[in-house]
Amino acid sequence: MRPTFMGFEVQKRTLMMAQKHQDITGNNLSNINTPGYTRQRVDIYSMYVSGLGETRWSSRSATLSMQGQGVNAYGVSQIRDVYIDKRYRENVSIESETEKKMNILGEIEDILDNFETTGLQLRTQDFWNALQDYSEQKPDSTEVATICVNAATNLCRMLNDYATQLREVEDTYVNELKDNLGYVNEILNEMTQLNKRIEQEKFHYAEEYGPNELYDEMNLYIDDLSTYGEIEVHQNANGTYNVTMGGVMILDGNNLKNSQIHMKDYELYGAAELYFENGQEVILTRGTLKAYQDMINGNGVYATGGQNNSYGIAYFKSALDVFARTVADTLNTANGADQFPNERTMFEASTDDNALITAANIRVSDIWKQDPTMIGKTRRLNEMTGMYEWGYDEKTDGPVTTVKYRYAYEPKTDDDGNIIYGADGLPEPLTDVNNLAKDENGNPYLLKDKDGHLVPERDAEGNIVYETVDGTASGIVDLQNTNVKYLFAQFDYKNIEFGNSHDFTGSFFTYISFVSNRLGQTIQYETARNETAVITVNELLDARDAVSKPQMDEEGINMMNYTKWYNASSRMLTTLDDMLDRLINGTGRVGL
Repeated sequence: MRPTFMGFEVQKRTLMMAQKHQDITGNNLSNINTPGYTRQRVDIYSMYVSGLGETRWSSRSATLSMQGQGVNAYGVSQIRDVYIDKRYRENVSIESETEKKMNILGEIEDILDNFETTGLQLRTQDFWNALQDYSEQKPDSTEVATICVNAATNLCRMLNDYATQLREVEDTYVNELKDNLGYVNEILNEMTQLNKRIEQEKFHYAEEYGPNELYDEMNLYIDDLSTYGEIEVHQNANGTYNVTMGGVMILDGNNLKNSQIHMKDYELYGAAELYFENGQEVILTRGTLKAYQDMINGNGVYATGGQNNSYGIAYFKSALDVFARTVADTLNTANGADQFPNERTMFEASTDDNALITAANIRVSDIWKQDPTMIGKTRRLNEMTGMYEWGYDEKTDGPVTTVKYRYAYEPKTDDDGNIIYGADGLPEPLTDVNNLAKDENGNPYLLKDKDGHLVPERDAEGNIVYETVDGTASGIVDLQNTNVKYLFAQFDYKNIEFGNSHDFTGSFFTYISFVSNRLGQTIQYETARNETAVITVNELLDARDAVSKPQMDEEGINMMNYTKWYNASSRMLTTLDDMLDRLINGTGRVGL
């Protein structure tokens, strides 16, 4: 005969399991809006009687009578998909990186928004127009010459303003990076404390189970941490977590410690260089920290030291510095400042006489400010004194004449596109000197030698050819303005090299367009990356919610099923009670 009260024990456990399922279902419903909560379930199994016990004397029928022990539970587990978690964290780091880059590039764009309209392009055009106007006037026209000085001053101030604003953006994001590192280190400290709590609580659980609510809290921290860089997560046997970032373990659950991230002195090193506590450099392929490094350290072809080749704040600062320096060097050289710096310098650094000219320090020289017509003067021999002096070109008593310059012809170039010059310093013709080169508007332009000087026409005897200025009557006394014309011609030169790494070759105006286009292309690229990442992250988040987030309909169905289970088990207890009553009170005794 079967044990009398075994059926009651089986149903008691069944009622307990049904109640526990109802408890967990209610817990899921209660936390349906709790951030980071993971849906839980009771893992149950069918109990059985082992045939390997010490009751070897028992018969098979005796063992059979012990079958049907009912249901029991291993524990309460979480429903998570590790693969989806991994993919979500990989893509959310890309989303965070591109979003931060878009924000920083957007601020650069706000500063350089008028680069090709009312900003640098316009100020350069104004200066070009002023030189052109001056070149058509007498070189001693102080009023027109002053307009040139003012136009050059406005150009310098525009560059100064750009440099100041970019420096402010740079300072803002350097400080923001420091704040973010502080937050990351705070997260790591919190995760270390949480690992300690998990280890203590895990002692009271079976091997496969643990404190689910603490796991949820840890996963929230891990999700947050994944936005800053690529991470790998591993859960230890004691329930604690290890997290690796950039190949370095930043959270050690077994030893209950973490590795903080720090930044070197920015002003000292000139770059945002990050390192772990063990001294190893932080090298990341994605995440917000990488975005900060790329945008702060990104200096394109000008990268040195701890900088990188991205196009960030450093690059656009360098691009402006290169423009300012190229304009100053080109015009200073054309005006003779390389030989006579104290007399012919047009642009100088405001910080120091020997300082490298940058967008931040470029200014019109004191020499030029004090004598606006300085650029209209040339160095000539005073036949009376036998000394060279600076003055205006000689006056003429006959028709006003000017040097006739040669038109440029198609030059021969090498494999790298560089013009080949002959022994006379002139470009070698591709075909013949009559095959004139023309600009984008179809107009021919003047020929220049390898030093950038205009080449005059010469007659058969080698003498310079002069031509009469149209509309000038014989006998009018006038001055020639050849030097200003030469300065003005520098703006049409299309082979100026910008940057010590030859970032671009062209004219002043085309370089401005080049820098503006590079900014636009960089923004477009990061925007496209961000849009793709956002779509992927949203899809993965939906997939993760479908697995791990409590669903109202599903939990409602579970509640009804577990209620039916509980009711059926209760009815079984009533049936067992009737059977026991029949056995005790209704079974007749022999002989009575």
